[in-house]
Amino acid sequence: MRNAVLRLIVALALVTLLGCASAGGSVVPPRITLQNLEALPPSAGQTRFRAGLLIDNPNPEPILIHYFEFQLRLADQGILDGAYAGPLTVQALDRQAITLELQSEIISSLSRLLSFVQGPENALPYELLGRITLGRASSQPIAVGSRGQVPLAMTGER
Repeated sequence: MRNAVLRLIVALALVTLLGCASAGGSVVPPRITLQNLEALPPSAGQTRFRAGLLIDNPNPEPILIHYFEFQLRLADQGILDGAYAGPLTVQALDRQAITLELQSEIISSLSRLLSFVQGPENALPYELLGRITLGRASSQPIAVGSRGQVPLAMTGER
């Protein structure tokens, strides 16, 4: 009986230690913000943009991004769908910028969107919602999101 109790205590201690070790390995989701947005000439009836995103890694370890998909809502007027296929490593406590070209059939009029630009900074309200896959490509996606204002630039190629 005494031997069985001792085994039970050792087993519980090992389970507790394993639980603590796995909890310490959790990853804080990166913060992804829209840094700049440039309207590009339309193509095939679609409104196009070049978006600069900043990925901020708050973790004390590097993170490896395999895939990032998101929706970008601009001034509550339309949604741009975007995706980034890595791999991309963001170093510990560091930031990494990426630039993507996005297009939309939903945003029908750039001039209508421009009417929502606010303030002297030419800033447009945005909301970014997405899912990011870290580590192995088979890992579970993590929800990410941000909102703020982004300067809207117009390209000279119009």
